[in-house]
Amino acid sequence: MSDIQARIDELVAEIMPQARAEAYKVWQRAPHALEMDELESLALSGLAHAAARWETYCAERGHDPYRFEYFTAYCLRRMRGAMLDYLRSQDWVTRSARTRAKAIRDAGQDQGRSETELAAASGLTIREVRDTIAAVASRPVSIDAEPYDVAGPADVEGQAVVSEVLGAVARVTAMLPATAQVVLALRYYHGRSIAEAAQLAGVTVDEAARLHQDAILAIHDAMLRAVA
Repeated sequence: MSDIQARIDELVAEIMPQARAEAYKVWQRAPHALEMDELESLALSGLAHAAARWETYCAERGHDPYRFEYFTAYCLRRMRGAMLDYLRSQDWVTRSARTRAKAIRDAGQDQGRSETELAAASGLTIREVRDTIAAVASRPVSIDAEPYDVAGPADVEGQAVVSEVLGAVARVTAMLPATAQVVLALRYYHGRSIAEAAQLAGVTVDEAARLHQDAILAIHDAMLRAVA
């Protein structure tokens, strides 16, 4: 084993505990997207990839591979990148929807403003506000990740993929129990919380949460199968 590799192994062992911390930061932004353990696995995968490529990375950029003071920053960037790349690969929001979502967020969505207030502040209609919130609520959307947008109307191949995915979502949604469909409609079309959806659907909060989780997982799996 080279002295460079030996030092890399030592540093990787020191950095590994940070994988969970980095995973938690991403999880906080999109807790519905993946479980913490899954995000941590992606972070560790990014760390392993960074360690394997350190010498190649340095050679490609004319850096000194012995400048290990930069190794941690490089690994952290690769860890975050591995998680975000995966989340973006699951992001089916179009550029126009993302633009509207950003406008709604800037209008004070995080401050608990009503749909009427958000519409007035963003210049959108109430229906556009409602539809946009529903479109992004169940997905790990990166508001500023435009390079990862779904292709526009002029891209026939891209639109075919999107149509297949939307068809798969529609089919699996139609097969869900009626109560699960009600919970999803209340949560994502009407913007109600799980607790509110449970009350309106006539079930307990725990039951509504279970139906919601099972439905989202089923829809997620259908999307993945559609593009497999």
